[in-house]
Amino acid sequence: SLKRRRTDHIDLLYQHRVDPAVPMEDVAGTVKDLMQEGKVLHWGLSEASARSIRRAHAVCPLSAVQSEYAIWWREPETKIFPTLEEFGIGFVPYCPLGRAFLTGIINENSRFYEGDRRWNLPQFTPRALKHNMPLIALVRKWAERKGVTPAQFALIWMLSRKSWIAPIPGTTNPAHLDDLLGAGTVRLSAWEMEEFDREYAQIDLMGHRADPFTESQIDK
Repeated sequence: SLKRRRTDHIDLLYQHRVDPAVPMEDVAGTVKDLMQEGKVLHWGLSEASARSIRRAHAVCPLSAVQSEYAIWWREPETKIFPTLEEFGIGFVPYCPLGRAFLTGIINENSRFYEGDRRWNLPQFTPRALKHNMPLIALVRKWAERKGVTPAQFALIWMLSRKSWIAPIPGTTNPAHLDDLLGAGTVRLSAWEMEEFDREYAQIDLMGHRADPFTESQIDK
């Protein structure tokens, strides 16, 4: 990796999926050796359970944990947030825009086909899209209230929850990047967060975030 990147160190090295066949202590120990050699500065886990995080952190302190997290997928709040807060570990959410669902460009008539990552995800079936439209309406309402775009609001909501959250939205469009960067200066107050959560709790969401195979690779 160092040769390919033409560098002498990696700033943040992730184990992107927990390997059930390798003890977490062995993984953390190997990374600790690399850090002592100066080849790695920080390390993290992706889609790791609270148990794995604790085991890894005990051997070599973690800097970050990366997992899917968005307004419509909030499982990390109950599964791993308490552990991250306890140890002072940063959280790096991927798909913070719900694979574009939260931007408002997708509607109940949208369809996805093989080759698109969403084509076999339960949240993106025609039935689920139609069922989940009230969430888009809620996001749009709050975006208008704050004078931002729906994509910006999705990030603002996330950045307002915890100071140690650093979302990584993806885009290949410079204009979209400019839009996303606009979320950096706006925050929701504590009472706005409570108001949003009350309205959000009234919405019944349909569909899991992953297909069965992907779900089988996620550490629990």
